[in-house]
Amino acid sequence: MIHGIPTYKAAQLLLSDWRLFRRGISVARHALDHFFLPQFQTLFRRRLRPVASLSHPLDRGIPFQPREIATYLGYFTFWMKTLRCLFDRLGPAVLPDLREAIDEVCLLYREAGAIYRRCQSTTTQRAPMPLMPLFVVVYLLDPHKHCIPSLHILLICYNSYSAARILRRHGARGALDRQLLAETVAEARRITEAVLLVKQHSILDIAPSLYLLSALFPGYGRKAVAEFLDSLFAGWDLREAGRRRLRDFLKEAYEGFLGGNSGHRERILRFLQQYAPGGRPVSSSPRRRGGS
Repeated sequence: MIHGIPTYKAAQLLLSDWRLFRRGISVARHALDHFFLPQFQTLFRRRLRPVASLSHPLDRGIPFQPREIATYLGYFTFWMKTLRCLFDRLGPAVLPDLREAIDEVCLLYREAGAIYRRCQSTTTQRAPMPLMPLFVVVYLLDPHKHCIPSLHILLICYNSYSAARILRRHGARGALDRQLLAETVAEARRITEAVLLVKQHSILDIAPSLYLLSALFPGYGRKAVAEFLDSLFAGWDLREAGRRRLRDFLKEAYEGFLGGNSGHRERILRFLQQYAPGGRPVSSSPRRRGGS
């Protein structure tokens, strides 16, 4: 249903309404400013900010499956296709909801960027670059310093939450609406698993990303996260005990971020500081362009 929508048709939706188009441009600017720019700043000025190096013994049991790179890279176009599918189902009445959804994706980029500019993160389990065109693109364009929070996980899990919220607002409860929602949930699961299978992320990266999403959108809270985590790894070639170990670890890690008086950014940064080189302190405020 959603996967069957051509990418060009999804893009046409953004061109059909000037308010959507303006927001689409804003998303592109946010991606450049908050995701790509800080990585290349640090690539050329290595002491600009601390970079936490993340790994966990459970990572060693996760197989490297390079064929999942296409799934890994499909998160953004799937989000765009979901917007198009919602428009095709609900018509022009859904446009205000789609504008709100794009604004909220910009919020995800800003929140992630505020953490990246204070402490970046990488993983020690990244595989050597396979001789596959899609991997070459990833390794050239992504210096691999923005593991926590994972924008792949933030965006694709937000997508399923947002789609459900929009369908509820419009009273859409038909079989096709249930299918649409099921596809967004299934894709969130596939991409969250793919970030591990292509060795772009550590198992440590998932819980902080889901916690940030919960902090920004309380409707995606403890119950929704637990249900999502319970759905992971079902198709993996592991014994049930191994799958349960991964899920239990993620649930415990997510719960560890809840409670307390500090803000959500500070909790994530405090977690990252454990893995920063030499316990290097995290700066008190994010650095913007040019390190200012």
